Amino acid sequence: MVQASGLEKRPRARHLGPERRRPEILDAALALFLERGYDGTSMESIGNAAGVTKPVVYAAFGSKDELFRELLGREEERIVAEIRAAFTTGDLAEPERTLGNGYAAFLRGIAASPEVYRLIFFQEGGGNAAVVRRVQRGRQAQADALASIARAWLAQRPAAERPDDLANASLLIGQSLVAIAEAGARLVLSDPERWPPDQLGARLGRMGAAAASAA
Repeated sequence: MVQASGLEKRPRARHLGPERRRPEILDAALALFLERGYDGTSMESIGNAAGVTKPVVYAAFGSKDELFRELLGREEERIVAEIRAAFTTGDLAEPERTLGNGYAAFLRGIAASPEVYRLIFFQEGGGNAAVVRRVQRGRQAQADALASIARAWLAQRPAAERPDDLANASLLIGQSLVAIAEAGARLVLSDPERWPPDQLGARLGRMGAAAASAA
């Protein structure tokens, strides 16, 4: 669990404009959201953790919801980049192995930082529709990343075996692969001893390859 108490003791930093403060405010907010949850974190506590005043936090972000959506967006972009890296380093001619290795790498990241992934993947926003939409956009970005990889796989098939609607088939595969990844993430987060990332990744790779071949 990330602790925020140490952050709160940091001395006030030198003056910077709101835009330059945004990254460090987001870093401080992430630690607090992980420790206290969304409802338990105030803009004042974020300012204290970042070493700035509450007005500075509001100058950088108009509300806690805006700050939280920005934080989700930043972390989701990082995760999408990790997904792309995990699933594009393998042999396109062996989707099962490539997917298995990709899922295993993804799940190892979850096992190493479970609190962050709970926040990013399974945050429902406390009923806040704007936050829920932000999460949905992040998931769509992940699906789009995998769809582009799936399209490369499909394009390597002999012409007679390619689907007529290559774009739609790629999108369907992308959504399926994300759903499989999220199912694996939930298993690792709920019972990491029962679901070691490497073993689960290999099983998910077989499922993903089957989904890709059926599209």
